[in-house]
Amino acid sequence: MTSAEIINPASAGYGAAVDVGTSSIWSRLVRLGDGGALGTRVIANPQQEYGADIASRLGIAAEQPAVRTRLHVLLTQAISDSLTGLCREAGIDVEEIVDIVAVGNSAMYAFLLDVDPAPLCGTPYNLKEAGDYAGPATGLGIAAPAANLFVPRPVFGFVGADALADILAVGMAGSAGTELTVDVGTNCEIALGGRDRILVASTPAGPAYEDAHMSFGLSATRGAIYKARLEGEKFVYEVVGGGKAKGICGSGLIDIIAEMRRYSWVDGSGRLLKQGPVVIAGGEEPISMDQHDIRSFQLVKASVHAAISVLQKKRGGAQPERMLITGTFGSYINLDNARLLKMFPDLPDDRVEVSADAACRGAALMLTPAHRRSLEEIRSKIRHVPLPLNKSFQDEFIRLMEM
Repeated sequence: MTSAEIINPASAGYGAAVDVGTSSIWSRLVRLGDGGALGTRVIANPQQEYGADIASRLGIAAEQPAVRTRLHVLLTQAISDSLTGLCREAGIDVEEIVDIVAVGNSAMYAFLLDVDPAPLCGTPYNLKEAGDYAGPATGLGIAAPAANLFVPRPVFGFVGADALADILAVGMAGSAGTELTVDVGTNCEIALGGRDRILVASTPAGPAYEDAHMSFGLSATRGAIYKARLEGEKFVYEVVGGGKAKGICGSGLIDIIAEMRRYSWVDGSGRLLKQGPVVIAGGEEPISMDQHDIRSFQLVKASVHAAISVLQKKRGGAQPERMLITGTFGSYINLDNARLLKMFPDLPDDRVEVSADAACRGAALMLTPAHRRSLEEIRSKIRHVPLPLNKSFQDEFIRLMEM
């Protein structure tokens, strides 16, 4: 991508960090002088009208230029509205934002820059000509007239710049030990490594955890059951925003299946032993879970853990010293229940960080010149590990279907 002319170097004033996720868009307003955060806004990605998952949006955008344009406009409008709202709440003008960093997965990169997404629709699933964008924010249609915009290119395949931001946020490239980041979204991006080298991979994840394949799946928005436990024969649950339950988000799904496993309603193979569907929330329109939902969960959790296992083996098999679980999904996760279901490596709580906003934090770090300059050195340490044809991945996937 050809970089446009920089308006003015950002050494003072305000900056913005944006994590463009498939389901949610995080925007954070910061002071450039000291990096202090003035506010954060999280909104649903409006592109979801064209599909909850990446594949649906990529397919239709590749075939219909008008939809591709629409997907680009939806993103730029959403980011513009978020920045305007953050500035209003902070009592400043949007013209005072002089630097913006936006990160996202490879599909969001294509949509934000309005480049042809077709290469992501087939092997090798890689935007070969992708480059960093550095130029006026208005050049991409973001309403911040005085701001420079930096959009880092994807790492490789479906491992996007959001994974690069995660790596930066945990200081992986400078670590003497082994760090693991697991960014759980519609697409799960995984990085494992330290200052010697960093291995990355991606695998589908979010659709089975949330709304695309679950009977009553819902992203972690108002009305979603995000915590649950069994009391006798009934589930007691908590709902995002309070009020009536409308569905089940990823963390709620984990709690429910873990409780059913704990009380032998489900066996180790994932077979539902209790007559289903199991009612989670009663009422005129009960929310329930059936065998199909459990199998969908197993497929995804096995895929994610198998991907981690492959990267571990390539680094000698040792357990990581620390693990970061991030993404909106990760912010509500119950680690004990995740361990019970064998979702991730079995690390103690004091070696696990759960954070919803690691990519946004990493993007905020990229607002500083020193961290921005460090990106090429970090990229030089990264090696992408393709999973589909990896025999070890297939073996681990079968093993980790067990719960």
